[in-house]
Amino acid sequence: MIYLLLAAGLFMGWSLGTNDAANAFGTAVATRVIKYRTAIIIIAVCVIIGSFVGGANNIGEVAKLATSNEVIASTDVVTDAIESGMVPMLKLKSALKAAIIFVCAGLTVFGMSYFKFPVSANQSITGAIIGWGLYYADYSNPEILSVNLPQIGKFAATWVLNPLGAGIISFILVKTVGQLLEKKLSTLGGYDTLIKTGYIIAGILGSYSIGVNSSANVTALYFDYAYSETGVAANLLTNPVITAGIGGIAIALGVLTYSKKVMMTVGGSIADITQMDGFLVIIAMALTVVLMGNLMGIPVSTSQAVVGAVVGAGLTRGVKQVNFGVFKSIGLAWIGSPTIAGVLAYAVAFLTQGFFG
Repeated sequence: MIYLLLAAGLFMGWSLGTNDAANAFGTAVATRVIKYRTAIIIIAVCVIIGSFVGGANNIGEVAKLATSNEVIASTDVVTDAIESGMVPMLKLKSALKAAIIFVCAGLTVFGMSYFKFPVSANQSITGAIIGWGLYYADYSNPEILSVNLPQIGKFAATWVLNPLGAGIISFILVKTVGQLLEKKLSTLGGYDTLIKTGYIIAGILGSYSIGVNSSANVTALYFDYAYSETGVAANLLTNPVITAGIGGIAIALGVLTYSKKVMMTVGGSIADITQMDGFLVIIAMALTVVLMGNLMGIPVSTSQAVVGAVVGAGLTRGVKQVNFGVFKSIGLAWIGSPTIAGVLAYAVAFLTQGFFG
């Protein structure tokens, strides 16, 4: 039964894939440089590679936040369970809690995908974890606050810095490099082939960065953070590479099955951009995700990065080139996704207090 609950995490990954595919090839598909089918195959393969190669690096921070919010069992809780002979029950409860968080976050992301809004799976997971913690964790305890507040602050800071940084990088790239290159290259023979090759290379980099950055959001709650100290796993998975890899596979499935709606929103509705701009947007997104991930040490939103990059590219040709109505709607969705996920998790925590309390 416990392993069947892993399906909740896979649902979260599938939902993330339906939303995040746009981040790597949305501009390429919308500008008709790359066919949709070609794009999703490349994304799926590169996401899986990225998750196995570098996805494990982000698992620890998500697990720490989950531990301090009573989602993942702490070392003390695992030790008590060993002494009292309650390890099987602890494993069941840990798996159920992870499943609840993933379902709450996954439903939120899928709902946003249905309405064509690119949102952050990272925000939804964080919101659901905090929603659960607001019911079960003692936020009046200074020790709890000393762990939770810095973690929450770090996650929240990326929600502002990430799209802002991507917008700045994209603006600089398009303004200094893109417009100059476009004028020179468009007069050369084979321009279409060149720009298509560039999109594929940029898309591979972007897809790889999604695997590295986002796979932790999918299965981190099944990774046992306390295992290394206790020798007993309360959760399902204890190998971070395998944990991240499973997340990458789940994301790839979402990419392959239900990603076109959000892809067209990101690529064609936010700003009027050229083919060269779209190529540089993907580069800006990938650079921002890698830089922010290394700087903050936590998973950051590829969706926010690509939206910020598209806006930055559009602004190089004037404010009127950006559809701020669409951008406003996306911004509201960014606020709504962690809020909705948190409220859902809090409601489930209340309804299940007789079991988990």
